[in-house]
Amino acid sequence: MSAPATTGSAGTAAPATTPAEPRRIIPLAFRAAGVGLPLLSVGAAVGFSANNDPNAFVTYAVTMTAAATAAVWGLWGLVDRRLLRASETLSREAGLIAHGTADGKTGARIPLARYGDLAPVAKAVNELSDKLAAARRDTARTVAESTAKAEEQKTRLAAVLRDLHEGVLVCNLKHQILLYNQTALDILHLAGDLGLGRSLLHFVVAEPVIHTLERLTLRVREGRHVNHEHGTTAQFVGATTDGHILLAGRMSAILQDPPEGSDALPTITGYVITLSDATSDLAALGQRDALLREATEGFCAPIANLRAVLETLDDTPELGPEERAAFQAALMESSNTLSERLARVTNAYRSVVTGSWPMSDIHSTNLINLIRHRVGPEAQYGVTLTGLPQWVHGDSYSLVILFGYLIEYVYALTGVPAYDLSVEPGDSWVYLDITWRGPSVPSGIVDSWLDHPLPDALGGLTVGDVLQHHKSTMWSEPVKGPGAEGELLSRLRVPLPPALKPPSAHTAARGGARPEFFDFNLLHQPLATSELGRTPLDQLHYVVFDTETTGLSPSTGDEIIQIAAVRVVGGRILTGETFNTLVNPKRSIPPESIPFHGITDAMVADKPTIDKVLPQFRGFVSGAVLIAHNAAFDLKFLKMKEKASGVRFDSPVLDTMLLSRMLLGEGGDHTLDGIAERLGIEVVDRHTALGDSLVTAAVFLRMVEMLKERDVRTLDDAIRGANIIVELAARERAF
Repeated sequence: MSAPATTGSAGTAAPATTPAEPRRIIPLAFRAAGVGLPLLSVGAAVGFSANNDPNAFVTYAVTMTAAATAAVWGLWGLVDRRLLRASETLSREAGLIAHGTADGKTGARIPLARYGDLAPVAKAVNELSDKLAAARRDTARTVAESTAKAEEQKTRLAAVLRDLHEGVLVCNLKHQILLYNQTALDILHLAGDLGLGRSLLHFVVAEPVIHTLERLTLRVREGRHVNHEHGTTAQFVGATTDGHILLAGRMSAILQDPPEGSDALPTITGYVITLSDATSDLAALGQRDALLREATEGFCAPIANLRAVLETLDDTPELGPEERAAFQAALMESSNTLSERLARVTNAYRSVVTGSWPMSDIHSTNLINLIRHRVGPEAQYGVTLTGLPQWVHGDSYSLVILFGYLIEYVYALTGVPAYDLSVEPGDSWVYLDITWRGPSVPSGIVDSWLDHPLPDALGGLTVGDVLQHHKSTMWSEPVKGPGAEGELLSRLRVPLPPALKPPSAHTAARGGARPEFFDFNLLHQPLATSELGRTPLDQLHYVVFDTETTGLSPSTGDEIIQIAAVRVVGGRILTGETFNTLVNPKRSIPPESIPFHGITDAMVADKPTIDKVLPQFRGFVSGAVLIAHNAAFDLKFLKMKEKASGVRFDSPVLDTMLLSRMLLGEGGDHTLDGIAERLGIEVVDRHTALGDSLVTAAVFLRMVEMLKERDVRTLDDAIRGANIIVELAARERAF
């Protein structure tokens, strides 16, 4: 190739010096053949005819055939040499130019004179080469600038990370280390590098890290990170894989926002962990635990001895009255002093332990779901989430390990294959209960579990340690099952501290109560047929449901925007068996209705429409008696969509608003909040379709017992009583 052309003073490429345009050989050859063959044909014809040769025609034909063949082969050879071979060579040179470098200000050159008739193509390749060289120079300059900026930012980040007193590690969802600082190496007591791309779980115990990531993933998936006190961060306690170093950690999720305009939630693409060496702190805490345990439990034996001496004195008649009285007074004073000291030290011990252990507010549903996940589907026993959710305060990781361990030991002791996990609020505690059908665990066995070390727990924590961190204890007791004639069950109860800042405590109610809605044709039902109507209320299978809508008038265009339901079986609210979905109403949601349900147009934009949702909902409620508060309102919306969705809702329906009127009379507050308050039902997540379904379910179960006192025992009894209320309301409105 020729050398690059020189450039002008402005830096742009000067026109290359090129030879005069080469002669076009192939066009000339075709013209010559086109003119020569006719001339040859005419000349030969004249010449052969003048010779009077009898074979002149044959000679003429042979001569012209030979001439044409020679012309074709000559033209083909010329095309092959001057076009085909040259074009192949030109393509190879163009490929070399495409893969070459562009250090100069112009691209590599192809000599035009070499390619004759293909010179215009070669010239175009040279022009493309110049543009390619310019593009490469621009790319190289941009890369250099970006690299410089990245290096500058990297240097700044490295300086920041180097000055941090906490170890920092950035990982992807496969737990591969993408970035770390020197402090992390020092905290983990590692010499050399961690190694980018290596798994964090090679150096740190996996369980706490995986558990914390599961918590954050669940929080983001449900959208709770937006209003959560800690956003996308969570604390945990971990350890190095060799167990020599205990770590206090904090995980922050790295979020990737959805595409612009999408209503999808962000996704977690990785996480940042900050670590500090808590070995000395937790070791000191462990030593303090042991010391205080000795100080507290060590008092028990002396006190027992003192009381034994007192009993002995009572059994010794030979002592005089005055001696006996003085002896007894001194011993009693010592005993009381020891007892008071024991109480003070115990309270101080629990306060110190609880205040030193990292804890946070936890939603009970999330906690129990993590326990169920730990138990796993391969276990020989099942765990069912029941009851109403509550907020508790604690260390979720140690609680998950604790309850997984307790269920396993109860199963090993009793062989019962099914357990309910539920929470129940108290005056100053929230009780987390493991309930089963079978004998309770003797108190001596429960007490013996306190010293058992928990598998996968950090620092060799025992059952008693975890309970003491939460100022808690545990006991097993028999309890009566749901209903007046409920069977005798057993439960293992663990009190937990209530949440310090539950969301419901600082979130105002969105809107007022929905107005009472009467549609007498919907509310007045025929009695159930066959065995269903005669079935006692506490033996029926129920689905409690609620809807949220764009407004209060389905006949004028208002639509369903959310349906939620929960299953109730055997007097138990099966919190783990729910139906909950948003619905695209195919119309805008009025701004004035948003304060009532908190659902916006963006939230339902990509959700299924009602004709897709109702068949799924019908499948969920199949075979169940429906329960709702102010049921006529929800039924009106469902009935108007039956034809469009191709399903029918013909199950019996009980309305807690009508049942409230049956039990309490027409006076009083028959709103859901009013009834729940009178019944002492404390719940979270109100003013959502699922939250309202859970409240209604709890209200209905309380009403079943009250209805029995009114001799309303079967489904037919309840429908008959509700029909009377409907007729009375219709007459009142008629007047």
